[in-house]
Amino acid sequence: MPQSEFHWLSRRRLIAIVIGVAGAGLAGCSADVSYGSYRFGPGYETGQVYESRVYGSAQQGLGAENCRTVVRREADAFGRVSSREETVCQ
Repeated sequence: MPQSEFHWLSRRRLIAIVIGVAGAGLAGCSADVSYGSYRFGPGYETGQVYESRVYGSAQQGLGAENCRTVVRREADAFGRVSSREETVCQ
């Protein structure tokens, strides 16, 4: 295979990859912001995470979602640990 033909095939593959990545990037995008808090005491731990997400895609359009996740861990009198996680989105 001559050098120029090989170079042309490589360039063609590179262009196809760039177009594929750009298309996937434009198909859906989002911006996320999150923050959290953590509390603990004798026999318990509580963590909360607040997330706010703005998204846009060709299929769904523009939208926003706000979520709060609360994780609670508690130990009973015998030292057994139980854990609960609850997520609420609007």
